[in-house]
Amino acid sequence: MTNVYKFDPHTHTAESSGCSNLTANQLVESYHAAGFGGIAITDHLADYNMHMHSNWDTCIDYLIRGYNAAKARGDELGLDVILGVEIRFDETFCDYLLYGVSEDFLRKNPYLYRLGLRELYKRHGGELLIIQAHPYRGTGSPDIGFMHGVEVYNGNPRHKNRNNKTRSLCEKHPKLYQTSASDTHETEDIGTGWMEFTRPVVDSFQFKEMVERGEYVTNNY
Repeated sequence: MTNVYKFDPHTHTAESSGCSNLTANQLVESYHAAGFGGIAITDHLADYNMHMHSNWDTCIDYLIRGYNAAKARGDELGLDVILGVEIRFDETFCDYLLYGVSEDFLRKNPYLYRLGLRELYKRHGGELLIIQAHPYRGTGSPDIGFMHGVEVYNGNPRHKNRNNKTRSLCEKHPKLYQTSASDTHETEDIGTGWMEFTRPVVDSFQFKEMVERGEYVTNNY
């Protein structure tokens, strides 16, 4: 692909995900130094990450503070930073990446993680891009009728992601959208997975549209 624009759609900040050891500034500066054009901040929208906050607006304030800090630093350096979330429903240990989201949407739809995948898809499947993250890291099979795609490659080195099983799933279901990402939490994760575009990804809605139009390739090794 000419004019390659490298983009990582799955990263986490220490400000909003307790499992990450990278601040928003460290994350952005590292990706900029690695030659990336942009990243998505997909901090955790889940009860285990939200339950300590007193009300929903406080939950969202916490959830997006990493994104806001990363966006500010990205604007300074010329790295595109978009908003996404990684949601885990109360009913399962599976994780899903949501794109086509905004702060306003998150504030107006409290406690989405209590819905379950099927209800989320029923209510919001027409406006969101729902991608299952690392589908075979845990147990069970992806519920492909209620999502738009899967993370065909997850580069996090500390988990058994079983990317080969996800590739096999995509071969059987070629209409699934496929993303590729690092799932960055540590310095060693920077740039271990990415997608390639021919033009910049400026926000979450454009990312959704470009994936839906197939304007990308993945580094699914």
